[in-house]
Amino acid sequence: MNDAILRFSLHAALFAGLCAAGAAQQSPPPRPVAPNDSRFLYMGRVALSERSALMGYPGVTIRFAFRGPAPVIRMTGDSPQCYFNLSCNGWDPVLIHLKKGENEIALPTGAAPEDGWTVDLVRRTESWMGTASFDGVLLPEGCELVAPKPFPERKLMFIGDSLTCGEYNERFAPENDSTPRSTNAERSYGMLLARWLGAQVHLISYGGRGITREWDGKTDVNIVPVFFPRTLPDSAEPLWDHSLYQPDVIVINDGTDADSGPLDDAAFTDAYAAFVGQVRAAYPKAFILLTESGFQSDGSDGRPRMGRDQLLRTITAVADLRRKAGDERVRIVRTGFFPGTPTNPHLVAFQHEQIALDLLGPIREAAVW
Repeated sequence: MNDAILRFSLHAALFAGLCAAGAAQQSPPPRPVAPNDSRFLYMGRVALSERSALMGYPGVTIRFAFRGPAPVIRMTGDSPQCYFNLSCNGWDPVLIHLKKGENEIALPTGAAPEDGWTVDLVRRTESWMGTASFDGVLLPEGCELVAPKPFPERKLMFIGDSLTCGEYNERFAPENDSTPRSTNAERSYGMLLARWLGAQVHLISYGGRGITREWDGKTDVNIVPVFFPRTLPDSAEPLWDHSLYQPDVIVINDGTDADSGPLDDAAFTDAYAAFVGQVRAAYPKAFILLTESGFQSDGSDGRPRMGRDQLLRTITAVADLRRKAGDERVRIVRTGFFPGTPTNPHLVAFQHEQIALDLLGPIREAAVW
């Protein structure tokens, strides 16, 4: 063998050896963890499987904790209008905007506290803005999931329309950013009350939907009594198992029925009473608080107050009917009117705080908290 061939052979052998050593030293591929793993906690209604945790309602929260190198979060959005808040160890959240389709969100790397990081993902947006799913995480070598802090024992539920969703509550005139990005369920009055009271919360709400009709008067849509028993408000299946979450207090706050004009008093009262009966059947021990709507004018803005007056008549009649039937756990709560901004009637975040203050005392009194 001549010198050139010998040198080539030695170099080739050396190169092959280095490649083999490099391959041996490479980190193994990240390990996937399915969303139905017990180390993931969920607050809110999700359709959970080994592949995904589908969510349509606003405010759904996913919590997990880890030590070591940061994992990658896997999520899917069926529209480009799905937004989430992501916070670590209770710090102020950052905004996560899912692109349509599959998403991989790499958490920041670097030094972590000795007891690890607790991650909360909160769905900001609501069902008509797109269904989203949490598809688990990818764990790099050295990362481990640990049991996160459990959610509180106390439980609240808020049923309603876009006000309860927190729709467009982070816009402010003159920008008028009435887009999914300006919707933040975490700053809605219901989630604010949950933080104040140390409670879990479910927002069973859908923008523009009332007890009997949609905001434009249509009735052939998923109105409140239709979506209330569903896991995903726009899907007939699967139905939600109410035994999984039994709230201490339920607030029904929906004024959408009046958006397209006055209703027949008797028919509206019958429909509202039937829905309260539906809620009571699902949650036999809960206190149910019936409220006025922050949307419906009290006349202070120069608009007629017919919608507010009719809603108050209706909920008063329904509460009386429940008491006569022996149900002492249905009460009326008077709440204020807030006209939003000059460019949009949806309430902004500090107006949600005012509604939360209206409800704070009655909830504490009902639940003895």
